[in-house]
Amino acid sequence: MVKYAANPFSSFLIACTLLICVAAPSNRAYGQLGDLGDFLNVGETAVGDAELLFSEYLQPFASGFGAGVNAGWVDRARTHGLLGFHVKINLSAAVVPDVDQFFMVDEIGLNYLRRYQGSPEVPTFSGSSSTDTRLQYVFEAPDGQELVLADFEMPPGTGYRYIMTPMIQAGVGLPMDTDLMVRFVPPFSFLDYGEIYLYGLGIKHELNQWLPGGALLPVTFSIMGGYTSFGTSAGLNARPFDFSPQGDFFSSDANETEPDDWDNQKIVFSTDAWTLNLIAGKSLPIFSFYGGVGIEGSKTNVSLEGEFPYYTEVPAGNGEYRRELNTFTDPVDISFDGANRFRAMAGVRVSLPLLTFNVDYTYADYSVVTAGFGISLR
Repeated sequence: MVKYAANPFSSFLIACTLLICVAAPSNRAYGQLGDLGDFLNVGETAVGDAELLFSEYLQPFASGFGAGVNAGWVDRARTHGLLGFHVKINLSAAVVPDVDQFFMVDEIGLNYLRRYQGSPEVPTFSGSSSTDTRLQYVFEAPDGQELVLADFEMPPGTGYRYIMTPMIQAGVGLPMDTDLMVRFVPPFSFLDYGEIYLYGLGIKHELNQWLPGGALLPVTFSIMGGYTSFGTSAGLNARPFDFSPQGDFFSSDANETEPDDWDNQKIVFSTDAWTLNLIAGKSLPIFSFYGGVGIEGSKTNVSLEGEFPYYTEVPAGNGEYRRELNTFTDPVDISFDGANRFRAMAGVRVSLPLLTFNVDYTYADYSVVTAGFGISLR
């Protein structure tokens, strides 16, 4: 058996970490995710296996992030008076359930990769910070030799089961006991790597005015809906990323490649999330108590775009093989549907002159704890 030591793409995970830095403390994510890019070493034939591994590994982050951006829309059932307003900052922590902290690598339908060492139970992004599972992609050459085109250890998890999501929000009171809420961050550069954008729109409407004797009810009922979109993209042609060909390789005339050909590489991450809720609450001079039930959903997409190098083994005569440079075009494009559908929420808000503080808990497949503070008038 001829063993081929695959060129690592560990910088891909550094890129992912930068783009999803809210998911875990950055130093932990950097250290634990550095080998996920090895999935790309399987080459074009087995890229479907690479996408399966990406999907299983990142699913908890996608579901947790989607649940997090759906939280924090309300901190009481009442709406503002006409032209009343609030501006607040929320921090949500989605809790990854135990069942999503690992996956069984032998049961996800890999076609080319095989486990040859360690446990079939592999940590996901939020799972255990240790792993011993190794995978191989073995190619049988025409002369009968078995060439190991990829050989890597599955990456460990972060050991951190909370997906953190910060959010800035503003709202204003409209006629008919209605609040209009917005979340908006215009595209801005994140460090030196790319841009981030965020926008969202929500509406809350009091129902008591439509209920017989609603003005006399001891609690306020309202309905609320919200939509949030988050996205970022980053170019990968700057340090610490390195997706240009590495080491010695053979390039045929059809594969002649200049360094500039690798400048179009980027990673694109986006999440769209929505929620609809029925809220009930009681507002007192200082304390407001609120709760509700609803539904929610989210969809996250991660793609790797541009030209990326990988290597195959080609005959060099006398039973020997040499590395040949090949390229991927847009090798990864995966989508995740969030795990959450039904949600139930309860919380409390403390109101001081102009300042408000609140904390609430959302029960769902991915439960969320949210804390917020801000300024509010009327």
